[in-house]
Formats: sequence, C-alpha cells, structure tokens
Amino acid sequence: MSSFDPDGRGSLDRRHFLGGTLAGAAALSGFGLAGPAAAQGAEVTALMVNAMLSPSLKPIAEAEAKVTIKEGAFLSGTDTVSRLTAPGGARYDLMNSSYAFSHPVVMGPKAGAERVQPIDVSLIPNMRFINEPSKEGIGQRDGKVYMVPHSWGFDSILYNRDVVPDDDPYTQSWSLLFEDKYAGRIGWWDVAHQMLMAAGLYLGHAEPEKMDRNQLNEVSKFLISKKKNVRTFYTTFAQGSNLLASGEIAVGYGIAPMRNELKKRGFNITGSWPKEGVLSLISASYIPKDSRNVAGAHALINAMLGERYAKELSNGSGYLSASTFAQENLTPEFRKEFGYGIFDGSVKHYQLKFPTNMNMWIETWSKVKSA
Repeated sequence: MSSFDPDGRGSLDRRHFLGGTLAGAAALSGFGLAGPAAAQGAEVTALMVNAMLSPSLKPIAEAEAKVTIKEGAFLSGTDTVSRLTAPGGARYDLMNSSYAFSHPVVMGPKAGAERVQPIDVSLIPNMRFINEPSKEGIGQRDGKVYMVPHSWGFDSILYNRDVVPDDDPYTQSWSLLFEDKYAGRIGWWDVAHQMLMAAGLYLGHAEPEKMDRNQLNEVSKFLISKKKNVRTFYTTFAQGSNLLASGEIAVGYGIAPMRNELKKRGFNITGSWPKEGVLSLISASYIPKDSRNVAGAHALINAMLGERYAKELSNGSGYLSASTFAQENLTPEFRKEFGYGIFDGSVKHYQLKFPTNMNMWIETWSKVKSA
C-alpha cells in the first residue's frame, strides 16, 4: 500500500452525529476480489453531491469504472457523515463530502478508530495526477490512505442580475446575503455550518470555525436582527434553485452546481466573489466499512480522477477537478467563470472547516430560526 505525506489533521468530538436507525449490511473485512475485473458490470451505490453524476458525467464514470451507479439523495455534508456514523451502517459503497469538515469524523480520534476502510492506492493509478493544492485532501494515517480528493467546490451568494446589478457594491461582500437593501428577496440555506461560517467571516472572524460561546452569541444576535430581510429558508439545493428561477428570491446562499445549472437553463443568475472570501471545500471520496462493492468503489474513485471525467467536471457540475487534466488548455474566460483562481490564490477563499464545537453551532442556528 502506497503512502502520502501526512496531513497533520486533528480529531474532534463527533457524538452529536450519532442518530437515526439505518438497517444495513454487516461490515465487510478485507478487500476480497479487489481487482478491476471484479468491478465490471456491478452496481455501486454512491452518496455524493448529485451534480457530480450529472447527465454528462455519470456515463463517463460508469464507462471508465465499468460499473452501474445507483445514486443516493445528497442533502449536505452533515447528513452524509451522520449516515456514515449511524448504528446500522452507511449502506453505501462509496461516499463523498467536504474533506475539512468530514475528516475528523471519517478518521476518528486515533488509529483503529477510522470509520472507513483503507483505500488500496495501487488500484487508483490516476492518483498520480492529483494537483498540488488538492493533495491537502488526502486523508491518511500510519501509511494508509482513507480519503482521496475528488474536486474543489465553493459557496457564495447567488443573485439575479435582472434585480441586482453586477456593479452593486453589495455583490463584493457577504453583506448581500444579510443587509437590508434587498429585504424580502433573500433566501437562506437552512444549514448551521455554512450560514454561521458565512456570517462569521462577514463579521470579521479570521477563523470562524473556532468561535466561542460569546462570539456565537454575537453572530446569533446579528442574524436574528437580519432575519426580517429573509423571504424564506430552503433545505435543499433544488429548492434554492427553484426559488431563484421563479423570482421568489433574488439573492440566496448557493453552491457552484446551482449557479451552473441555472445558467444552463437560461436564467440570468450568477455568483458573487465576496471580499471576505468564498467558502471553499475539497470534496473527498471514502469507502464505508460496510461497502458491498469495494472493488467497484475503487474503480469509481479512479475513473473520477481520469482525463475524460476531469475535463468534463466543470461544465457538467460547476466543480473544479482535483486532477491536473482539468486545467489543460483552459481559456482565461473559462478559468475566471468557474473560479480556477482558487488554485493560484487569485480568488480569495476560506475552507469550510469542522467547528470546534458543532453542538454549540447547531444550538445557535436553532435559536436564530426560532427567534
């Protein structure tokens, strides 16, 4: 088994993620028939942002991996790691979520406490094409790899250009999501992690994931004071996209695939580049211990780092591939539109990291919603 340079990440308390009852298969031990031939024609159940398996991407992944993919309904990174830690098992062959957020949960507090299987990197030759910034998303311990980077994404504010002009100063800051100018036309995503991170950055916290009780109380007061400007909350990306498409909201918290899909459908929606930084994430893939098709999961990870998939990923989903293939022969306009400046520092960003006390964040968000 090959190894990579240690990433030096710490571990945090994850008890709050335990919950729910998922009947599932018994955990598998070992790799069994882990060769590529064992994966051919088999079904792989996968839970990842569904845009990663869009109509132009899924056929490539299936053909390259020689598998049939059955997708789960992705809700959020919080939901994904909750499923991973559920008592009945994850019930997926392959999962994918934000590295910085999920790493403490996936890896556990110490050796032997990992909640996923080690990945046999000899079965993923395309790992050699991972670009330098993305290598941060390789999760490993004691010479074994447990998480493999797939892509970069970023969250910002999406807005309707028919209502909000590009030269409005508010488009240059997270203020667009909070302040009064577009009151009644704003939508907030109903997820504690992202909303509190965005508010924390806007209020000047250099490391918002480390906010203590007093600082979170200040953020809570701020959000409650701005809640009057909010038309509605939404719980899924599809709901947010529909609200923007229908004109019910003109401004909303959004992810790259939402912007990409709305643009393809002909809506005059774009994303802002806030001076405080977009909220970035490295999406990483991992194989749950109860995976029923370990060979197929390896083949799919490899396919999604391959040339065909990597070069289609931005067009097909809005994400930036972790593979060097993706940046070959890109025009300056394409690089700017999709945010490839994240890789060279020309786009300011801050990674969505796991909060020091997630329970406190959930309590804070609940207080905002109930106020």
